[in-house]
Amino acid sequence: MKMVSIFVALVFVLISCELTNYVPPVTPQMATARSGQHVDLVMLREGRTLFVHRCIECHTLPVLWRYSTDDWPNIVDSMSHRASLKPAEREAIVAYILAVRSTEH
Repeated sequence: MKMVSIFVALVFVLISCELTNYVPPVTPQMATARSGQHVDLVMLREGRTLFVHRCIECHTLPVLWRYSTDDWPNIVDSMSHRASLKPAEREAIVAYILAVRSTEH
């Protein structure tokens, strides 16, 4: 019985972490999610990869819905120096975040 309780607790922790730090995979719908603007899927995939791997170097991943679509470009820009992001990398991260927000909510 104790093993079952430990297993249930572990599953709960894993699910909780997944829900709070959920970083959706790139889908074809994301390429045109923003008001008919087409964004390259390769760019979105790069943005997701950068978001997951570079942002977590300094802090936990932020919930994508915590800030408005207008706030995200400034947030990424303000952190880009610390993360040593090139302009194209910043653009890719912002494009990914905005595409997710357009398709998920």
